[in-house]
Amino acid sequence: MKKLAVFLALLFTSGSVFAYDYPSYVKDGLKDEDSICSNQKTHKWTRTDEGSSTCFIKQMTHGSGGFSEFEYGKEHLETGKDGTTYEFLYNGDLIGYNAHTLKFYKLVFNGKTITSEILTVPQIQEIFPDVQIVNVSQFKNNKITLTKPWFQNKTYLIVNDTERDFYKYQFEKLGGYELIRGILNVSKYQVLPEKFVFSHFGSRDKDTPPLYITVVNGK
Repeated sequence: MKKLAVFLALLFTSGSVFAYDYPSYVKDGLKDEDSICSNQKTHKWTRTDEGSSTCFIKQMTHGSGGFSEFEYGKEHLETGKDGTTYEFLYNGDLIGYNAHTLKFYKLVFNGKTITSEILTVPQIQEIFPDVQIVNVSQFKNNKITLTKPWFQNKTYLIVNDTERDFYKYQFEKLGGYELIRGILNVSKYQVLPEKFVFSHFGSRDKDTPPLYITVVNGK
């Protein structure tokens, strides 16, 4: 009985979330002042000039949400129509993420500008094979209940398939920094239902309503 009590105490006091272990290609994303090259023959991106390439230097804007720009000579190109806040290479494609729209894009340099093609759920799932994608459209009245297996870690990724904006939203009371803001990594030690709140600086205003995610254990 004493051992059981200790075991249960450990379960209830263990952290319910922890940092997600990103795939290496996501972790190795572009940083400020990094170079990136687009090959005009293959339309693939590389870290170095492999010939027939146009090379850029990444610059981060300040005071407007931290969007990326690609500098080429005197030109400063935006990363697509909506902009991106983080970029990484995947199989020769340059993938951009916008932390304020919760959307992923494939970035393409057409010789003059950088255009963006929004990724589909299957394309995102290929990049993050170990997560469960949760579309914003699945929320009802800004609430959703998700189920994870007993005594197993589970990672969820919120993807925005609507026109809603989530400018500077983040999960409340979780601490730490995630490369991808919509990531929620729930520990196997969570045994009771738990509610997670994704909000704009804790706001409950109708103009910036939070998302409420309840995670329960089950099959």
